[in-house]
Amino acid sequence: MIAASIGLGGGGVYNPQTEMLLELVVVACMIPLCASPSWQRGLGPISPVAWLLAGIVLVLPVAHLIPLPPTIWQALPGRSIEARSIALAGDPDRWMPLSMAPARTFTSLLSMIFPALLMLQVSRLSIRSSRWLCGTVAAGGALSVVLGMLQISHTGGATWSLYFYYSAGSLVGFQADRNLEADILLIALLAFCALVAPRLLDGRRHLLGWTSVAGAIMVFLIGVLMTGSRTGIALSGFTLALLVAMFWPAIRKDSPSAPWLLASSLVLGAATFGLLQVNSVRRVMLRFWATEEARWDVWIDASYVLQQVWPIGAGIGTIVPLLASAERLDVLGPKFLNRVHNDWLEWTIEAGAPGIAVLILVLLILIVSAYRAFRWSAAPDSVPARRSQIIFAVGALLIVALHSIVEYPLRSMSLAMLTSMAAGFLMVPARLRPGGQ
Repeated sequence: MIAASIGLGGGGVYNPQTEMLLELVVVACMIPLCASPSWQRGLGPISPVAWLLAGIVLVLPVAHLIPLPPTIWQALPGRSIEARSIALAGDPDRWMPLSMAPARTFTSLLSMIFPALLMLQVSRLSIRSSRWLCGTVAAGGALSVVLGMLQISHTGGATWSLYFYYSAGSLVGFQADRNLEADILLIALLAFCALVAPRLLDGRRHLLGWTSVAGAIMVFLIGVLMTGSRTGIALSGFTLALLVAMFWPAIRKDSPSAPWLLASSLVLGAATFGLLQVNSVRRVMLRFWATEEARWDVWIDASYVLQQVWPIGAGIGTIVPLLASAERLDVLGPKFLNRVHNDWLEWTIEAGAPGIAVLILVLLILIVSAYRAFRWSAAPDSVPARRSQIIFAVGALLIVALHSIVEYPLRSMSLAMLTSMAAGFLMVPARLRPGGQ
């Protein structure tokens, strides 16, 4: 499921064919898992917290599709024009759901079911099995960098893009958007280091191990730089801080390797300085000083939409027609507004006050789960890999959460699946299962 989500889930709304194929692949993976007990050998029970979180996440889109009597839905904010239109059509007593665009809400519900299914299954894995998922994410990120280099170089005269609509001229890999690709690469870097970090704790000098870590950091961060994503580049520093926390026990135990780490840092700095002399990279860095930012105009229009549908919301997945109806004439242009470029604000518009309550509850569950997981990983008899996996999971969730302030990462099925995988990592039972060390 993870491999398919990285390779097929990055197209977004403009490339629905690959997302449909991904959903079929996930169903094909789930059928034998549910049909035969032999496929469940080695898996524990699904975490109750995972069941709770999945139910909370899916309850709103389901509720938004329930037909309501006309006396209720016509009284909802923002429905007066729709009510008059239906009355003019001669059907004033029609039952309608809370969602203003039920077909879009149903599509969103389908897209949310599959990450929820993945989270439930990940919560069943042992620590040893979870390493395979980290390896899959790391490998997917590495292949994405390779594909991205082909895209930038136009090797063979081809675009090497998997999608019809994509961020041309940037390293996008398996994604259609450079911002989403930056998140994928940062999460893949965390996954690779979560694999390597526990192996550096035996007190030996691991020059080869540290070399691989330095090489991975250089490759993935150069990839992030070539995406041209400003927020992704800014989040690279945050990711490096997480890596320091992940490797800190190994750094303290392997103090003779400190000069080697310093040399690796100098090489990384020199490589970064060299890249800054490349014209294409300079153009990326100049974007940080851009005086015009279209997001401000989008956020103004989105704030107006929020006022029209507050406090109930317009329904999950309805933001596209709502933004189109609220766009001001003085900012109209050839580009079509497809998102708010702030997932927190977009969720509030679509879900209203109930959505904020759901969001707070989800955040509380994740924070408590992370706290309990960190406490267990600090126990003397805990497995070192558990601590690395927790830092990876928390880091992945924070990268997505921070980037959601100015972008919409969870609208990519790839990142939605990786985020649900990270949530599942936090819910692995603290007590090790037999044979699952």
